[in-house]
Amino acid sequence: MGVPPVDWEAESYPAYSDFAAIPLFAVFLFAVRYLLDRFVFEVVMVFTVLFPHHAHFRIVTGVWLARRLIFEKDEKLDLATHAGRIKIRKFKESAWKCIYFLSAELLALSVTYKESWFTSTKNFWVGPGDQVWPDQRIKFKLKLVYMYAAGFYTYSIFALQFWEIKRSDFGISMVHHVVSVILIALSYIFSYEVVPMLDKKKHKFDGPLYYYVFNCLLFSLLVLNIYWWVLMYRMLVEQILSKGHVGDDVRSDSEGEEEHED
Repeated sequence: MGVPPVDWEAESYPAYSDFAAIPLFAVFLFAVRYLLDRFVFEVVMVFTVLFPHHAHFRIVTGVWLARRLIFEKDEKLDLATHAGRIKIRKFKESAWKCIYFLSAELLALSVTYKESWFTSTKNFWVGPGDQVWPDQRIKFKLKLVYMYAAGFYTYSIFALQFWEIKRSDFGISMVHHVVSVILIALSYIFSYEVVPMLDKKKHKFDGPLYYYVFNCLLFSLLVLNIYWWVLMYRMLVEQILSKGHVGDDVRSDSEGEEEHED
């Protein structure tokens, strides 16, 4: 017997059992990052250090960009030193996040761009067919987008604690990942079961409770994003004032990096 075909367009109501896919995606993303770390990112960085002027290799892999973003012009990096290892690890972390967010964006666009609500927000609430919010089913492929994102932030909680370099914004990053998982899960299941309770006139207790929980979590993410925007602004200003000089990570904590080195 062959594997039955997957009906990506199949519609069903969200269920708590769907969350079983989250740890599977978390493990999958862990495995993908491990393989990329060992056999792609690390190889790229080693060749960047050993063959910084190898034109063919730079063209094929884009190493010239990695070197320009991480090292000073003509900087010689010693892989045996602590500073060298830290830069390698930071590069691999950044490369991984670039890969994930690019894949997540492409997945989301491929799943949603043909949907009627992609260009008309009215269709968030009406359709498809005779379905009307909140009694609307969700397509299987859109469920995968939810689980993929939730799996990434679940993985990120453990990666931040046990894998990645500890920076000065460690606590803020952890709060961001935990809140993101909670919001994704709540928006997935509660939009169909609890959001109707946000009608305060009909549900004088439950409505306000869920309303304030959702808004407090969303507001906390807004505050965190403002904090990181300020850091990026400072970094941009420093880059401009130093005429392209690659400075230290504004989030760096040298003691934390030393203590949590692999």
